[in-house]
Amino acid sequence: MKNSLRISVWSVTVFVVLVLPAALTAQTSALNTLILDKDMLQQIQNGYVTKEMAYQQVVKKMLNESNKLLNEKPLSVVDKSVVPPSGDKHDFLSMAPYFWPDPTKTNGLPYIQRDGERNPEIYAITDKDYLSKTLDASQLLAITYFVTGDSKYSTKSAEMIRVWFLNEATKMNPNMKHAQFIRGINEGRGTGLISSHDLYKALDAVLLLRRSKEWTRTDDQNFRKWFDEYFTWLTTHPYGKDESGRENNHGTWYDVQAASIALFLGKDEFAKNLLEMVKEKRITPQIESDGKLPNELRRTRSWHYSCMNLCAFMHLALLGEHVHVDLWNYQSKQGGSIRKAVDYLLPFVSDSSKWGYKQITPFQSESESVWFLHMAEKKYDKKMYRSDWLKKISSDKNTISVYDLFY
Repeated sequence: MKNSLRISVWSVTVFVVLVLPAALTAQTSALNTLILDKDMLQQIQNGYVTKEMAYQQVVKKMLNESNKLLNEKPLSVVDKSVVPPSGDKHDFLSMAPYFWPDPTKTNGLPYIQRDGERNPEIYAITDKDYLSKTLDASQLLAITYFVTGDSKYSTKSAEMIRVWFLNEATKMNPNMKHAQFIRGINEGRGTGLISSHDLYKALDAVLLLRRSKEWTRTDDQNFRKWFDEYFTWLTTHPYGKDESGRENNHGTWYDVQAASIALFLGKDEFAKNLLEMVKEKRITPQIESDGKLPNELRRTRSWHYSCMNLCAFMHLALLGEHVHVDLWNYQSKQGGSIRKAVDYLLPFVSDSSKWGYKQITPFQSESESVWFLHMAEKKYDKKMYRSDWLKKISSDKNTISVYDLFY
């Protein structure tokens, strides 16, 4: 679904630069979200109700993409044709993407690493793709319900979430114990938790669906139960502990998972402690005084992973706002900070030829940097990070997903 649902970056520019400064005309206190920008959602809703011209284009795009989803069959973890080592199709399963058969061995086992090169075997197992599609679609539909008040969108969003997380016949077990397994070596590993890094989208979807009749109290109780069990697994299983200890984008995205789920479950003290630790545990070892992310620069897709990790840090900063932990402006004793990481990457957004590190796949500035430029504009400097730089990379080919409009 996601790759086909694209809108022009200029449409986003018009919306973000011209529309966002508009004064709020409705109360937002009743609206609760984790990562989604509730003020932006409220503005879009108000614009939809009052039929303000400035909002019509973004609303039209949102409705077009949501309407395409209404006839989509809900996806499930049990749809895969491959059975996990546990024998239970309800367990999430995925292969390590950068591991290939050993050409020196008759049976190819154990597989060996070729960093940054995806083994096409991974696509035979659908769980990772289906989870991503479910999270994107259910969140967009919930947003569309909130904006329009039309129950057909909340009905579809709730259906997708029930099929993936709640229905006995189709639900995923609350663990990732078979994620990113390596043939001939293991049945899963902590690194596989990166596959569930955006579970926060389901949490925000449910926070919006709670306003609808289609999301019942039983649904909500069962959803909370699923995430409570998953949170326990995430924070106590050796795979979770392994991922938590990683000093790269994996560790950063692990914190996004743990903090967002903790906040959703009302474990605010846990979330606050974890987010405070981000300062010394993540920013200090991962961002240098000049803004480089050295652990990502070692990779064969150094630009991609630098952008990916910066986005994870920004997600943590958004979550920090809920518990009064300021990560946007934190600077380590060595001088590293989120803003310095933005500034380091900024020149290469429009001129990748000067990037001095290995990047074996094409630069995709439109999908890898527009989001962090958007957030930098909102949190730091509008002209420097969005208006001017976006013009330098804008073209008909530079597009971002409609799913990313609401942050």
